[in-house]
Amino acid sequence: MAKGRSQLAGAVAAVGGLLWTGWAGAAHVLGETPTPLIGAIVVSTAGVVAGCYAVEEFYGQRMKRPGTAGAWLGGLAGLVFAIGQGLRLATGGGDGVLAVGVLGLSVGSLLVATGLVRTRIQPPWLGVLLALGTIGFLLYEAIPAAAALYGIAWFALGQDFYRYDPPDGRFGESADDYGWLS
Repeated sequence: MAKGRSQLAGAVAAVGGLLWTGWAGAAHVLGETPTPLIGAIVVSTAGVVAGCYAVEEFYGQRMKRPGTAGAWLGGLAGLVFAIGQGLRLATGGGDGVLAVGVLGLSVGSLLVATGLVRTRIQPPWLGVLLALGTIGFLLYEAIPAAAALYGIAWFALGQDFYRYDPPDGRFGESADDYGWLS
């Protein structure tokens, strides 16, 4: 992946994470999800999809199955989730589509988190933060502010994708040398 595309995907993921955090906090304060927030949900989900793309492009060869499968599942499910939110905005329906999107996005994010921690190509706290954020996303109906942690996780990953490009040697060799450990 070219440095420019990797930086763009990282920037989009970081902005999507910030927007995700914002709408989750606003929904918590307001006690509901008004129509303008649904638009923010759709846009922030595009950032998560860009983050999944960046994970696959940056780390696909190193993360192997759990993380790579999670990135693909998360990206596709993120699109389904965004379509479900768009249907909710346009027609007031789309609950079935939303449920499939939430399930896929959650499983995909947990697989990405597992891949990040297992391979140690990123500091493990980023994978742990993504796993905790995914659990917070699933708690959205009970505690809307809990979903903000998911946005914070994608912001942290996105800014890292923006700042670093794997060919610069930050992560060492793909076999066993991970640069951040030294």
